Amino acid sequence: MINITKYSSSDMDVNTYVLAKDGHVLVIDPGFSGIKVINHCENHHLKIDGVILTHGHIDHIRDLKMLLNADVKIYIYKEETDFLKNPNLNLSTMFRNDFVLDKNISITAVDDEQVMDFFNEKIKFIHLPGHTKGSMGIIYNQHFFSGDTLFYDGIGRTDLPTGNIGKMQASLKRILSTLPKNTVVYPGHGKGGKLAEIISINPYLK
Repeated sequence: MINITKYSSSDMDVNTYVLAKDGHVLVIDPGFSGIKVINHCENHHLKIDGVILTHGHIDHIRDLKMLLNADVKIYIYKEETDFLKNPNLNLSTMFRNDFVLDKNISITAVDDEQVMDFFNEKIKFIHLPGHTKGSMGIIYNQHFFSGDTLFYDGIGRTDLPTGNIGKMQASLKRILSTLPKNTVVYPGHGKGGKLAEIISINPYLK
C-alpha cells in the first residue's frame, strides 16, 4: 500500500502530495513545497523516483527543479509538455520569474488511461482538459488527485491560456461517471474529501 502525505503552502494555498512505498517516492505537484518534500524524504530515508504534474501552471511546478536529478522522471500529460518550456503558458511571467525547464531534461509524456506500475501498485492517468488543455487526474485505488479540475466546493479557472469551459464540463462528467462515490479526492488547492460529500455541496456537480 502507498502512504500518502500532504503538504500545503501559504503561497496560493497549493497542495503537494508525497506518495511513498518501499523507500521510494512519487511527488505530485511540487508547487511551493520543495523544501518540505526534501526534508520529508531525508527524515524518512526515502528516494524520489518521479514527479507527476497534474498540469503546468507555475504554482504547481515552481519547485520542480530542486527535486530533479538523473534518476528522477517527470510525468506530465502529452499535450501539456510545452507548459514546462513556455513562461507565458505556465504563467510564471506574471510573477517576473520565468520558469523554463532546461531542454536537456527528459520529460515522460503520458497518455489518457495510461497505467504506471509503482512497486506493484497501479497508478492511472486520465486526461481532464478544461483548466488547461493537458490537465490530468491521477487515480490510485480509491484515491483521486484532481489537480485544478475539481476542488472541494468549486472548480479551477477556465479563462487562462488553453482553458475551456466546455471541456471542463465534460471532464467533470467523466469524473462523476468514472469514480466510485467513496473515492477520496485530493485537490490541487484547499481541502479534500469523499467524492459523495463533494457532490453534495459543489454547485458545479449538480
